[in-house]
Amino acid sequence: MKASLPALRAFDAAAQHSSFRAAAEDLSVTPTAISHHVRGLEDQLGVKLFYREGRDVVLTEDGRRLAKATRQAFGVLDNAVNSLRRGARKAVRLMAGPIVTARWLMPRISDLWAAHPGIELEVVPSSQPGVQNTENVDIVIRWARMGEMSDNATKLLELRPVAIASKDFVAEHAPIAHASDLLRLPLLHQKNHWGWLDWFATMKVPVSNPLSGPIFQDSNVLLRGAAEGQGVTIGWLPLIDPDLAEGRVVRLFDEDIAPTHAYFVEVVNRSSARREVQHVEKWLLKQSKE
Repeated sequence: MKASLPALRAFDAAAQHSSFRAAAEDLSVTPTAISHHVRGLEDQLGVKLFYREGRDVVLTEDGRRLAKATRQAFGVLDNAVNSLRRGARKAVRLMAGPIVTARWLMPRISDLWAAHPGIELEVVPSSQPGVQNTENVDIVIRWARMGEMSDNATKLLELRPVAIASKDFVAEHAPIAHASDLLRLPLLHQKNHWGWLDWFATMKVPVSNPLSGPIFQDSNVLLRGAAEGQGVTIGWLPLIDPDLAEGRVVRLFDEDIAPTHAYFVEVVNRSSARREVQHVEKWLLKQSKE
């Protein structure tokens, strides 16, 4: 009996991500479906393909051999399908996080259409651009610390962190005179606690106890929470300029912190020769200078 294509695709995704949950997200199925496919494949082949380590999975020796073959096979198939699809229309797929898409890209999108009306831009949302599967993507806009991006990437936009909250929140929790006062207030975190830890370190505030507060992946959710008085969060200039101008949030201090993070543009190698991709990359970089 031949191994089914869905089972091999599920195995290939799990092998790439070392996680059934991430593989399920990539393929838009449930983790249970991934587990079922992999278990059936193991039973059919009579070998163990993964070791389970908590929520993660690690390939066995047999698993590594099969993963090498599936990656090559699906790579050939994906490239052929993408070539046919893009041959019919000038589509460029761009992967980016939610806040840079909403706050930076969307206000400029009409300019791209005016400059390149023949290009169809498809924006692929991702909470971790570049970390998730980029096989069907041409350009990635990554968020990273300054100086930690690869040589293949080009800086798009520098970001400066500031503490923000709503006016009502500030009035309710006054006085907030010093950065250390925030240690007693509800803090909203993005992805992990390091954003706030870096901010406190820059403001020369020692943090002796673990920081508390909810963690969110989507920065737009954090900004809405701050605007609705749910706590204090880190905002990134210039992305939050409209929120400050319209009074949805206010800065708690006049901190002048040098850019710590930035967005970077990186073209996926196999797409670098496509003229449409080159046009979009040049347009993005031009926008960053205006």
